[in-house]
Amino acid sequence: MNYFSLVFKAWKLSRNFYKSREEIIKIREYGFRKLLKYAYNNSKFYRDYYSSHGIRKKDLDEIPISELPPIDKKIFIENFDQLTTREELNRKDIEKFLKKSCYQDEKYLNQYTVVHSSGSTGQPTYFIYDKPAWETVLAAGFRACKGEFEIKDIMKIGVLDGIRVAYIAATEGRFGGVMAANAGIKGFGFEPLLVNINMPLNKWVDKIQDFQPNVIIGYPSGVQILCDLISEGKIHVNVIRVITGGEPLTKPLRNYIESVLKSEVFDIYGASESIILGLGRRDYHGLYLFDDINYMELDKDCTYLTPLYNFAQPLIRYRLSDKLKGKKRNKNEILPYTKIEKIVGRNEEIMWFKNEDGKEDFIHPLIVDEIEVKGLEKYQFVQLSSHEFKIRVVLQKSVNKELLEKEIRKQMDDILKEKNLTNLNYWIEEVQEIPINPATGKSKMVIKEMES
Repeated sequence: MNYFSLVFKAWKLSRNFYKSREEIIKIREYGFRKLLKYAYNNSKFYRDYYSSHGIRKKDLDEIPISELPPIDKKIFIENFDQLTTREELNRKDIEKFLKKSCYQDEKYLNQYTVVHSSGSTGQPTYFIYDKPAWETVLAAGFRACKGEFEIKDIMKIGVLDGIRVAYIAATEGRFGGVMAANAGIKGFGFEPLLVNINMPLNKWVDKIQDFQPNVIIGYPSGVQILCDLISEGKIHVNVIRVITGGEPLTKPLRNYIESVLKSEVFDIYGASESIILGLGRRDYHGLYLFDDINYMELDKDCTYLTPLYNFAQPLIRYRLSDKLKGKKRNKNEILPYTKIEKIVGRNEEIMWFKNEDGKEDFIHPLIVDEIEVKGLEKYQFVQLSSHEFKIRVVLQKSVNKELLEKEIRKQMDDILKEKNLTNLNYWIEEVQEIPINPATGKSKMVIKEMES
């Protein structure tokens, strides 16, 4: 990662904060048409897909964006190889690379960052970022987190001493959040501490207390647990910035975090398909979507996303199941971007249990979301008590149920062992389907059927 290139890109993106709404819309519209033409000329899938809908090259300048046929996750997976614009980007070789790759910083063919999506809405898949695209992600993340620094100060930020960043989330695997946080923290010259949300709480105390972070990044639920430890006097830290993401941030939780850490919360909205989508702050009274790097269309049932900077794996009008509640812009908005009131969905519950020593500890839904077994189509955790849960599974046809259950148990037992929760009882229940919540378009990863 070239530090100076990264800082320059962050500086360049930050200039857009001070542009007019009209200028941002021009940037967005130009970026969409440029990507659309590139995809048509370089991606077999898009050329064939649009042609099958009667769309020709000559139509690309004028056709209303809403008339372009969208794609969804199923279409994306089925046409993975043909959708990319680079011959070397094929699913088979990428999967081979991931099996051999031992660390997150390793790039496919030394130039592509591979992000693994969660499987909460079905089959997980891979999103690819070439070097320029990944630099845009990291620069956009830094821009969102920099706060009130003047533009000229961005050039100095990377060499400031004493910036220690603790990242509290799912730190293993290739989730977009940890990939971007780890690379961004290092890329801008800061010192990182990755705190795995699946780590036993007593280890949290030792690691965080010794490290003494002054910047906290993580899931709202993870930051809440840190605040609980601080409130109990188990950890003492002085924080200058708090950044959350990966889950909805409620007003009560924002108030609690800010009261404990004495710092405003910057809440980032993102997805594997485009890591940095928007930013919420207390003064924003909502959340801004970054129109200069993404084209987002708010529909009543979903959101259509087009990252404007990813030319290696173009996603044009990609259907996200997230529902965004729009908000009318006022005359004196702080930023020149599309305004939304809130994000509907994404809220998963943490499962709290009694560990081997009789003490409370938890399993985060995005940790169990990492379970991946061939032939396992979908799954859901049901907590029944402080000592018991079950896993509902939907299996593909003609699978060896015995071997599949054995592999699920192996992965689950590893998670429980890491958390000192091997005392828990659980079983696997095969079901025909796992219902989708009509309000969010997603199946909940965790539900609770606790006896009162």
